Amino acid sequence: MRRLIFFLMLVIFFLIAVRVFAETSGAPVAMDSMVVTAKKLEETLQTGDVDKEQTPAFFSVIEREQFEGKMEDLSEVLEKEAGIQVRQSGGLGSFSTVSLRGSSSDQVMVFIDGILLNDASGGGVDLSNIALSDVEAIEVYRGVTPVNFGKASIGGVVNIRTVRSRKGFDASVSVGYGSFDTRKFAGFINHKPGRWDYLISADYLSSDNDFDIINDNGTEWNKADDTREKRNNADFNQENFLVKIGFDLTDDVRIDFVNQWFSKDQGLPSWNNSEATDTAFDTTRDIATLRLTANDVGPYHFNTSTRFEYSWKEEEYDDRHGHVGLGKQHSIYTTNRYGASSFIEWLTEWNVLSLMLDGQHEKYDPKDQRGLENPRESTRDTFSLGVQDSFILLQERVIVTPAVRYTTVNDDLKSATSWMGESLEGRSRNENYVTPQIGVKYRLLDWLTLKTNIAKYVRQPSFFELFGDRGFFFGNEDLKEEKGVSFDAGFEVRWMGSGNWLRRVSYNVAYFRTDVDDLITVSYDARGIGKYDNISEARIEGVEMGVNLEFLKYLRLVGNATWQDPENRSEIAAFNGKQLSGRFEESYLGRLEAVYGGLKVYFEYIAEKDMYYDTANLLEAEDKEEVNAGMSWLFRSLLFSFEAKNIGDHHYEDFNGYPLPGRSYFFTLKHSL
Repeated sequence: MRRLIFFLMLVIFFLIAVRVFAETSGAPVAMDSMVVTAKKLEETLQTGDVDKEQTPAFFSVIEREQFEGKMEDLSEVLEKEAGIQVRQSGGLGSFSTVSLRGSSSDQVMVFIDGILLNDASGGGVDLSNIALSDVEAIEVYRGVTPVNFGKASIGGVVNIRTVRSRKGFDASVSVGYGSFDTRKFAGFINHKPGRWDYLISADYLSSDNDFDIINDNGTEWNKADDTREKRNNADFNQENFLVKIGFDLTDDVRIDFVNQWFSKDQGLPSWNNSEATDTAFDTTRDIATLRLTANDVGPYHFNTSTRFEYSWKEEEYDDRHGHVGLGKQHSIYTTNRYGASSFIEWLTEWNVLSLMLDGQHEKYDPKDQRGLENPRESTRDTFSLGVQDSFILLQERVIVTPAVRYTTVNDDLKSATSWMGESLEGRSRNENYVTPQIGVKYRLLDWLTLKTNIAKYVRQPSFFELFGDRGFFFGNEDLKEEKGVSFDAGFEVRWMGSGNWLRRVSYNVAYFRTDVDDLITVSYDARGIGKYDNISEARIEGVEMGVNLEFLKYLRLVGNATWQDPENRSEIAAFNGKQLSGRFEESYLGRLEAVYGGLKVYFEYIAEKDMYYDTANLLEAEDKEEVNAGMSWLFRSLLFSFEAKNIGDHHYEDFNGYPLPGRSYFFTLKHSL
């Protein structure tokens, strides 16, 4: 009740305050929900992109300047947004996943330029395998998913938008160094002299990740045997290479070829931090796409975008000495995916009609390098058809956006022998889903916009959840698909001032709720080994809030907060009413920036509270509190950055037994041509 009263007081306070500002300034400006930067998103808007002015979805956009020149990965950037939780198993480059509004990582669809990274093998998208050096912006859609994306999900969508070619020539090179022998090198070149253009981006990132940890030697309550040690076998090396080639056939027709290659070699530390551990998990990925964009087509002036894609991913898990998982393992997992998609939109004065077609064929081929098992080869064919219509009413004050998707999924699971010697028979699964959604956006005043959405969703279990893998998880072939309904409602305030005392106010609040049947969740035993099961029912509801103030000409204050109640409503009495594992109840961020000329200084505080590692709520995680600070200085073509992370040297664990780094420092120097 105290939180509800506090929340209502915040709402009333900000509505009154902004109303006063609007009345006194006489200069209201309507803006949408995004991180404000000097560059406008419309400069690079292409057919197939989500129109931020029309979508009723609650979203945020993180522009490149928010992480430019920093020694950060995608997880560190995302965790600063409201409604987002990131869980990381160690330092920079370690396995990390994202949760939106209390969802699991499998329930969040992650795209690169509209290409889905979630594959049928499952396990959630590892954010550490997405390099930031060639990212232009990160789009986060919470809850309802615009039909522009081929798949919808309970949590929402994270779309990584890579840099796009612009007219002229520009290039840059950057180097960085920091704690734990962390090294970074990156280069970029873009050239568009006429109809032809090309873009090349490459980077290298590595770290020993030998930060200090407190090892309790498996005796949490006995402090006498606790030792301070260096983290063992947590080093990594990764390379990323992006090439884009484009040609403008006419003013309205363009063809693009894109290829992105990524490789990472990574050590996996053991739970007890054994020095003898030599377990490794290496990943190589290649994504190639060919895209044809044709606008103003035919008598009805359709805008179209057609894309063909191929992706290949190979993961090698080497634990031949059994230091980390269940028994000795050495396996290679190969995923091949072929896909084609088409997006068509028809714009009129009073509506925007969109059609999406998407087809994918995936083959998941695990190989046991020791020859002791016969792993299961599996394929999944997916076809989606989506239709969305945005009706623009009442002189563009109201936008009603109904949409519906039809999805068919066909799994072909080969016979095999499990790692325990059990015979696994071949199976086929064929499912069809219809998932409707509708959203409403109402600009009540020039500075106040109301939004609400409701959507149905279905998620089929991944191969990872069905069969288990990599020594950390047991599978469950009897898993059912998840089914649920998500709802949200809230408002956004956008006000521009005319003086230096208060130049800009942005404030948004949203209530969200998701009811899920047959939620797929993982429970862990005392060894940290997980098993997937369906929970009969779960409910996640909460409130997220964000504020952005620019004042006194040189200062900017950013804050956000999330309160959520992820409740397990299992038929098992011992779990009913418990909190869903791996989800916090409270999250806060406060950030103060001072900008003068080319100099920027910032100070930020991050907190996450009340999380349990296990389904029974017996293992409670320590509350996370982190203080960061830094500065950057732009002098002509040189950008120098310095960061101090976790200044309080707080040792926190997102995953039980896998601590994050303590205090660390990083320097970066970038030269632009």
